[in-house]
Amino acid sequence: MKAGSARRTREVARWWAWCVALVSALQGLAGSARGAESTPVSGPSIPGLVLSTNLVFIKAGSFTRAHQQVVTLTRDYWMSKYEVTQGEFLALMGRNPSHFTGDPRRPVEKVSFLEAHSYCVQLTRRERESARLTADYEYRLPTEAEWEWACRAGSTNRFSFGDDEAAAVDHAWTEENSEAGTHPVGLKQPNAWGLYDMHGNVWEWCRDWFAEFPTGPQTDPSGPESGKFKVFRGGSWNHQAKFARCGNRFVMAPANGIFFVGFRVVLAPVFAPARAAAGG
Repeated sequence: MKAGSARRTREVARWWAWCVALVSALQGLAGSARGAESTPVSGPSIPGLVLSTNLVFIKAGSFTRAHQQVVTLTRDYWMSKYEVTQGEFLALMGRNPSHFTGDPRRPVEKVSFLEAHSYCVQLTRRERESARLTADYEYRLPTEAEWEWACRAGSTNRFSFGDDEAAAVDHAWTEENSEAGTHPVGLKQPNAWGLYDMHGNVWEWCRDWFAEFPTGPQTDPSGPESGKFKVFRGGSWNHQAKFARCGNRFVMAPANGIFFVGFRVVLAPVFAPARAAAGG
């Protein structure tokens, strides 16, 4: 990489790190949220579904997120064990938008929300045409609530592995240990439900439009029906470990992509938003 290009890359990275710090501080979302203890279970056998071994079954349940808001998920789903890799994205979409190339096992990044959504649509189409997926199931991006429930994996702490930020070195690629780039997925320790890189490596797109969380308990929340920004979660190689906490959230316009944002997919019944009595 030329010196001028490298300098611009570092400047952009510093600017985004400052933005993450500012937004997290203003929203007060870096604190711990309390959640219900739970343990993973084996997924059900559903006629017509041929499941990848890289999917982890997530049983529905309840947890408490920022501002002591109780969130209940009533629908089970499967989540990808790993972030979508560059190799997977290239094989399905025919291109690789990533900045950090050279290893197909690295997570795809510099991918917009729209591109991540398109990947899910194409994956759903391919699996249905191959008779591995029924018409009432689809691959899609997780809702914020689905993402946080899966990230916590029953934990009631700031991170899925506890409150000790120093312990992140064993679970996440962050600014402290990433050596200024992404790493192949699955090298760090998974959370209690077997999901890798839920903290760090790349932030992960969620399907929700950004808004402040509504008040009161929520059931199957999916965010507002429209908005300006989409949410991503989980922290990245470019940001300090404190920004990789389970409850942290950040936003970007859906048409934009940057070299520290990627995604993972969920498999679930075709999405039908459920509105809680208090909103959601």
